[in-house]
Amino acid sequence: MPRPTKFRPKRDHSTQAARAKALTRLENLWKQENDDGKWEPESEPIVTPMLRSVDGGVEHCIQALRAHDDEDARSFIEVWDRCTMTDRKHLSVEEIAHAAGVGSLRLAEVCQSALFLYGNMQTQMMLSAGLPQIVATSIKQAKRPKGYADREWMLKAGKILPIPKGSQTAIQINAGEAREEKESEGGHEWKYPEDRTKAIMAVINPRQLESGTLSTDHPRHFNQNTPIVFER
Repeated sequence: MPRPTKFRPKRDHSTQAARAKALTRLENLWKQENDDGKWEPESEPIVTPMLRSVDGGVEHCIQALRAHDDEDARSFIEVWDRCTMTDRKHLSVEEIAHAAGVGSLRLAEVCQSALFLYGNMQTQMMLSAGLPQIVATSIKQAKRPKGYADREWMLKAGKILPIPKGSQTAIQINAGEAREEKESEGGHEWKYPEDRTKAIMAVINPRQLESGTLSTDHPRHFNQNTPIVFER
């Protein structure tokens, strides 16, 4: 006598049914934090193609958001982690951003900032980690008879050779910072009213020559085509 077959209920394995269930769970998650408001994730602008265009796709954006200290980034990551991996396959980034109360456009802005900071920090760490090996290789090459360039770079890095006269970047930066601090404190660098006139004339006529001391004993007629230079 044949054994009776075990009863197995039919299950709907269609993608549409799975997406509907995942969207319902996401809506319930949103309702836990929002008593008022309207659930309408379909109104969010589409930003997924922009995130996918990044090298590494959406997963790389998620990694950058985890390292970001922005409040909106943390809110999105919190809802993202509460969704199961199966639900993430059927939900869009826009829908999860809507459930987090962030919005898709704001999420794109936060992702851009997070990717910039994440990439910058990653680059600095890579340089810091690889710098000892690069220096060791340069020193090894500098010890060879024909390692003239490597020896020069190593002596410059050790501040044994003097800095060339053409390298004035640090001096210009420091002078600019000092000037900005001075202007921010007093508003300008003019000590006397005549200094302002001289500064204006220097901009209008940059190639004018320095004039001698003007005598006040005898009147002097000025030519309209000749630049006037005032001195204290």
